[in-house]
Amino acid sequence: MNDEAIKKEPYRVRYCRLAYSILALVLLICIVVQVYLAGMALFGNSEVWKWHRSFVPMFGYISVILFILGIIGKLNRKMIWGSLGLFVLISFQYITALHIAGALHPVLALALFWGALALVRGSYPFLMKRNK
Repeated sequence: MNDEAIKKEPYRVRYCRLAYSILALVLLICIVVQVYLAGMALFGNSEVWKWHRSFVPMFGYISVILFILGIIGKLNRKMIWGSLGLFVLISFQYITALHIAGALHPVLALALFWGALALVRGSYPFLMKRNK
């Protein structure tokens, strides 16, 4: 996209895209921290499980915000629906943590990581655009 096209975009579109990029990165970092907390609890101090459980509600809805920002920011379908897909995966994480499908819990964590990484990589160009 050239500079002329960027200048013609409404401010709300540009700001939503920038916010999307930043929040996608925040979500990715939160997922990495969450996996780190699980590892600490599993291989070190079992008291850390309470941190692992209580950290999820702090970032679980970022993916819904990404979905809304993606629509307002007129992003492509892959990024819009990908953010909603992450919300579905996070919801499944709650189910797998409590029931017999617990073996899927770390597998879904990997899917969450790769999905969030894909959103960050897809939104990276929005961080690099500068208004002149």
